[in-house]
Amino acid sequence: MLRTSITAALGVAALAGSGFSAASAQSLLTAQEPSHNIGCMATAPEPGQPTYEVRCDIRQTSSRLPAPPRNCPLSWGDAFVLGPTGPGRLLCHGDTVFDPNAPVIAYGTQWRPYGFICTSQTTGLTCVNPTGHGFSIARAVQKVF
Repeated sequence: MLRTSITAALGVAALAGSGFSAASAQSLLTAQEPSHNIGCMATAPEPGQPTYEVRCDIRQTSSRLPAPPRNCPLSWGDAFVLGPTGPGRLLCHGDTVFDPNAPVIAYGTQWRPYGFICTSQTTGLTCVNPTGHGFSIARAVQKVF
């Protein structure tokens, strides 16, 4: 399992408004694709954070991002979150989980934070939960399932 520590500044910036609690560095796991275009963070349950989650953000896409819902005044269409059950979903956010010092998930390998499986390929990243739901994100196409 890939692990990294997160600086206080990055931790605060990445957690503010993301749906993640102010979790300790030990409960945060980060990773990124070799292209550095997709970055992820996984959190373990903490007070106020009742369950495990994995979130991945994509920096650049060649596809048009979806229009945000009316209740999202922030960024939309480039951040994906997944819980231990149920489908992945888009996240309204004003932050990022990118950590430039995060370990790289080599193409053709998997990152397995807290029971999720995120598979890195040259064509993008797919993360699934134990129930088979998840998201796939790549420069060309992003989807939740």
